[in-house]
Amino acid sequence: MPTLTFGNKTIAYTVERQDVSFIKIYLDDLNGVKVTVSHHKEEAKIQAFVEKKADWILEKWQHTHEDLYAVDALTASENEKIAYLGRSYRLKIDHQDEVRFAFQKGTFLFAYPEKWTEEEANEHLRSEVNDWLFRKASEKFATLSDWQIHAEEDQLKLGMKEDDHVHLNWRLIQRSKQKIQETIEDLIHEKTC
Repeated sequence: MPTLTFGNKTIAYTVERQDVSFIKIYLDDLNGVKVTVSHHKEEAKIQAFVEKKADWILEKWQHTHEDLYAVDALTASENEKIAYLGRSYRLKIDHQDEVRFAFQKGTFLFAYPEKWTEEEANEHLRSEVNDWLFRKASEKFATLSDWQIHAEEDQLKLGMKEDDHVHLNWRLIQRSKQKIQETIEDLIHEKTC
């Protein structure tokens, strides 16, 4: 599956060759970006077209899956909530000399030095939350199916079936177990949305 790096995002896409005279980009809600092209279109031209449309692809994908990208806009403030397995948990902020991020008694705790700027605190918080959610996705996904389930980096697709295992976008750990299992089943049965 070809990929394109655009800023700090990776866009994975599949190419389908048909008897057409145009290039068409389609965002499948489940499987991500699909590009339809003629049999004779060169790979470099396909890549250039996807790159040209990258802003549009990112905007549409993130708009469709807003719940999965809320963590990218977190701020180090007491009003924030973090989604995990379909529930929202309050974020508690504390000032300490050492950076600390933990989930305790149904609350997320983020501690950081008081001398940090708001921007530094927000950047570290987002990084800590993303790392924590990725680790939890790696642990929890494996328990949700008889299939081998692996957490993968976000490549603008919810997942992918490959032989006898499924790769899931780590961001799905924010959704309920039932919704994650539905996505796994859809991938196993090779549905498109």
